[in-house]
Amino acid sequence: MKQVKVKNLKGKEILALPIVSEKGTVLVHADMVLSEELIERLKELKVTDIYIKDSLSEGEEIKPQQVTDEHHIYKVEETVESSREVVKSILEKHIYKHNEELKKLGEEAERIIDSVLSEPEVISNITEIRNVSTDMYTHCINVCSLSTIMALRLKMSEKQVKNVSMGAILHDIGLRYIKVPYININQHKMSQKDALEYKKHTIYGYSSLQEEGWISDVAKEIILLHHENIDGSGYPFQHKGEKIRTEVKLVSLCDEFDSLISGIGNEKLKIYEAIEYIKVNAGIKYDATMSEKLLESVAAFPVGIKVTTNEGEKGIVIRQSKDYTDRPVIQMTEHADGTPYEDYVEKDLMKLLTIFIVDSE
Repeated sequence: MKQVKVKNLKGKEILALPIVSEKGTVLVHADMVLSEELIERLKELKVTDIYIKDSLSEGEEIKPQQVTDEHHIYKVEETVESSREVVKSILEKHIYKHNEELKKLGEEAERIIDSVLSEPEVISNITEIRNVSTDMYTHCINVCSLSTIMALRLKMSEKQVKNVSMGAILHDIGLRYIKVPYININQHKMSQKDALEYKKHTIYGYSSLQEEGWISDVAKEIILLHHENIDGSGYPFQHKGEKIRTEVKLVSLCDEFDSLISGIGNEKLKIYEAIEYIKVNAGIKYDATMSEKLLESVAAFPVGIKVTTNEGEKGIVIRQSKDYTDRPVIQMTEHADGTPYEDYVEKDLMKLLTIFIVDSE
């Protein structure tokens, strides 16, 4: 493996380590053969240095299936990045019931749908989500993109997908109208007064858009009811089971997952901890089928994240195992005694079954 300048690439090099965006989404996976078109795209994205496999020293050959590998720079990631700036710009200036500008958020939801539909492999691939600090604006975009992907995975109708996406991008608009702190704070640990005020964000959000004709009733319902649980433990109305619409159940689940890893209305957890939380509450608080599909879709240890194994060694996740999201391939960086690995070593946890990850950064 060696580090090279993107400007010096000739094409047909094999990527040794994945290229990850600032938000942690995988743009190009390891083992990808670099085409001239892909190299130009990296230059446009201002990627200056990458790691490639030294084929001569490692005795590797370019295999035909690598050339046709489906992984590439996802347009969805670029759309999410630009949409966040639009959402932030609009919501930072938004005043209660001054809703003309909010129509633009509907356009961003449409852009996210179009981006996902243009890349159907995104729907079937493991969703790479990193445990990064965020804010309400990023949270709204994350929930919108995840909900859209999940709606398509669940084979919802075109109308349902649109309602899910629209409701998701606006689901937390009510947070603009409350004054209590809610970042990295579990509502159960808030004072009674603050908790009551925080829970009002669903009512405030719904009432601010109740009379708007450009947003569907289903999307409005998502804004109002996205904190309801199927066992009746949610709010504001403690609805149960079938009283909660399918689209609401989906956004509620995606919202809860992203809230757990971003710290919006919750104490921030690591991704594998959030996955365990969803797993424990599947069929209780959250729809069982949707929960199962989400757990199949999210990588417990995303590419690029640093991990520690039960043997005390450290490494970086470089690839996912298709069927087991908690058994990735790791590039080892540090021995148990703290000394660095001098050679390039990969450990595939699907093959080394006595090794497992105990922590991540």
